[in-house]
Amino acid sequence: MSEALATNDLFISYAHIDNLPISEDEKGWITEFHRILENRLAQLLGEQPRVWRDQKLTGGDIFDQKIISQFDQTKLMVSILSPRYIKSEWCVKEITKFYKNAEERGGVAFAGKSRILKVVKTPYDPDELHPELRNIFGSVLGFNFYDFDDNGKVVEYNEAFGKEAKQNYFSRIYDLAYEICEILKKSGGSDNLNSDKIIPINGAKTVYLATVTADRISDRENIARDLRERGHVILPDSQLPLNAADVKSVVGDYLKNADVAIHLLGSNYGLIPEAGKESVIETQVNLASAESANRGLERLIWLPSDLESKEEKQSDFVERLRVDPATYEKTDFVEGTFEVFKGLVIDHFTEEKSKVDIVPSVESDSGTSTVYLMAPPDDEDKIEAIEDYLFDQGLEVVIPVFSGTEAEISEAHMQNLRSCDGVLIYFGTATRQWVNMKLNNLIKAAGQGRSKPISATAIFVAPPESRHKERFRTHLADIIQVPGNDYSLLSPFIKKIKK
Repeated sequence: MSEALATNDLFISYAHIDNLPISEDEKGWITEFHRILENRLAQLLGEQPRVWRDQKLTGGDIFDQKIISQFDQTKLMVSILSPRYIKSEWCVKEITKFYKNAEERGGVAFAGKSRILKVVKTPYDPDELHPELRNIFGSVLGFNFYDFDDNGKVVEYNEAFGKEAKQNYFSRIYDLAYEICEILKKSGGSDNLNSDKIIPINGAKTVYLATVTADRISDRENIARDLRERGHVILPDSQLPLNAADVKSVVGDYLKNADVAIHLLGSNYGLIPEAGKESVIETQVNLASAESANRGLERLIWLPSDLESKEEKQSDFVERLRVDPATYEKTDFVEGTFEVFKGLVIDHFTEEKSKVDIVPSVESDSGTSTVYLMAPPDDEDKIEAIEDYLFDQGLEVVIPVFSGTEAEISEAHMQNLRSCDGVLIYFGTATRQWVNMKLNNLIKAAGQGRSKPISATAIFVAPPESRHKERFRTHLADIIQVPGNDYSLLSPFIKKIKK
């Protein structure tokens, strides 16, 4: 047995109960996990990895000193956590022995990553976690192999739970394989497993992919998986601390080593750490903003277009983010679908420069000023008379693109903001939120390639009348109430543009 265990890459620690098949014609969950992980690692490494586990042929969790004696020749451990695992005396001994052995051999961390990886097969009560396990797994990156259905019931990633659960299973095990592969490649077969951090190679970048709330976990994993496949290094590579001061310190250190920061906002405000006043989500955004101001760290922030904040704190945070000019400095702030945002992320890493850097403002050589007349699709026909009036006053008029993909419409909109001299927002059938979003886009345009400020900005308040229109106020634009078709009220706005 000792020959088979010599110089191993990976040991899988698990509880016997978790390998019992659900039906008679199935293999055990652990058995399949081992097989698929080993095959995927072989594909990624280009050679067969040395993965081993105790077969537990006795039918229980038996502490085997022969296994423990091999830990000094094993690089990594994957612990498969479950309610049974955290209660098993022998499983606890396995992980604690490996942990202590790793500490004695130079440290549990290698290249900024832990040599212990946590797979959660089945959710367990954190209060039942053994103190030693709580200490070991407190900062270990976890891979959850389960989800919750609409009724809050646990759905494990298993073919028995349907096609979607099976797809999720393979996605997660591939994520785990990439993480293991990254560590094994950096180890280079050396016994020295202690290093400060992983250094990207071949032009790859270090990406701070901010931690997220529960509703954005799958989206974060989607982006992380894609970037890892392209060779980029993803941070944070371990769980963040629970104390606010420690969170700021750790995240700050990560950001100092990052080339790009990516943030995905959800409908919840997120966890507020101990002794803190703001959530981990907001802390990450603020620290990345400071790092951007300090050394030009590039950021990408996604706010889903259909987002409905479930907490007042989140609504306030999102609104503050929208109106803060710092949000748009060296930043792509996207309000749209996940597909649009992910496309922007991929473009960012495939182009030599971001669109923010390569798109210059377009200035007319004719001396004719240009006004961008904004309106939602439902008001396209209603702005025709205003468009004609402005043109007759000697202005070039551009209007939004109303057809095409969301990405095409968004790019045309930002190009118009970069090139125009003035903006007139038509407030007809649109909601107040839509108008505020367009005003926020004006702030964003300042960091998107404009060489000079927009000369004039106004909101054209049109029918139908409503109380929220009458009460509308902003310091970002002039409000023009136009009864009937008296467009002469636009004269002060037109003079500002021409001046």
